[in-house]
Amino acid sequence: MTEPTAPTAPPEAPNLPAPIGAADGSLDVDALRQLAPRLRRDLIDSLRASATAFRQARGTVVVPEDTYDLVRRATSAGEVLRSMAEAFLAAAREADSIVEEEALAVSGAELDGVLLASLFVPDGAGQRIAVRADRESSSSTWDVASLVGWLAEDEARDHLAGVPHTDEEVDDLVEYGRGLVGRLIGLDGLDGLGKFTPGAKPVEALRKRLAEQQRDADAAVIRQVRQVTPGRYKGVKITREEAK
Repeated sequence: MTEPTAPTAPPEAPNLPAPIGAADGSLDVDALRQLAPRLRRDLIDSLRASATAFRQARGTVVVPEDTYDLVRRATSAGEVLRSMAEAFLAAAREADSIVEEEALAVSGAELDGVLLASLFVPDGAGQRIAVRADRESSSSTWDVASLVGWLAEDEARDHLAGVPHTDEEVDDLVEYGRGLVGRLIGLDGLDGLGKFTPGAKPVEALRKRLAEQQRDADAAVIRQVRQVTPGRYKGVKITREEAK
């Protein structure tokens, strides 16, 4: 009866510097920063030396099959190395999560895990670590029909200012202007010749001018033609920068 084979011991973990620090709380920052370039150099040198030795032992390539063995080995090595890279990236993301947790703890203003106040940590002379909320860009939804309607009416009243006119004449001029723009950009079911998106800054400048002229009702209309949706919270952005 064949004796069962003893299980193979798992490979010993590499002797890496403590990511957060030793038991006494110390952190060997220099060792951590030297690890990546040293590991990169050692891995590349090892791959090149192995491939060179393999090719010397194999000799000249005569048929495609002569390359198969090294291709298989190099492909497997690349797959393993990419999985190792993902392991380091996952650890880096975990480090960022720890920073985010600390920022949330100190800000005292947490809402569903969203950082509302930035954290600035001194890090050497004239330097600091900045931890800020990272959001996607906000998006705007425009009520173009209401904006065109207001502009048409405002232009019609300016055009007829100082000239005797009836409300019906104003309405006719507004409808004419609205129809013309509608044919251009596609309003009221018309196909249009292209799309139009207002500019946030010019529209806001218009609202301010109206407010300064005490045209409060008009300013309120312009304010409501744009609805802003805040960007989704993605986590924190961690940067090193000059202390301010």
